[in-house]
Amino acid sequence: MDPLEPTDDLLESLYVVNKVAKQLADEATAAYDRGDITESNRCSARKEALYLTKTAVLNRVVAYDPTRVVGEYHAINGDPWLHLTVDGWHFHQPPRAIGGELTDRIRVKNTESTPRNAPYVRDPTVARSDRSLERALRHLAGHGINANDHLPTSTISGTNDRLVDVRWPFLRGR
Repeated sequence: MDPLEPTDDLLESLYVVNKVAKQLADEATAAYDRGDITESNRCSARKEALYLTKTAVLNRVVAYDPTRVVGEYHAINGDPWLHLTVDGWHFHQPPRAIGGELTDRIRVKNTESTPRNAPYVRDPTVARSDRSLERALRHLAGHGINANDHLPTSTISGTNDRLVDVRWPFLRGR
């Protein structure tokens, strides 16, 4: 794994990816509830790809300089999550996503068995960036992290078994 310096530009792109992943989770649920299975599947596939992209970036940031990453275990809906702070930017990750070797390199304020009770409330109105998802994903792709590579599949089955391409077109061929 190539280490990746956590510049403000990189962390802002990561923030946007994380924010859009959360929005896609809500959109997938809403589409499913209204019976639009094609849209629900498209949103779900892209959401998963963005979360995997986030994990790939965070792993490379920790590999670059673990002293710039501070962690704290939070109990969210009864499950332990690792709240990571990198140069003032905040991200939640399941501890297993980063892996033991890298997690062991992070300065963590508490233990997984003594998490801070921090109910997770997602507020879609809070925005720290006006960067577009396209700009954020292009920036990450420039560092060798292409969100299309993290899609579980490039196509999903839509209405009447029609195949729908879920890749981001501007990342194809990168």
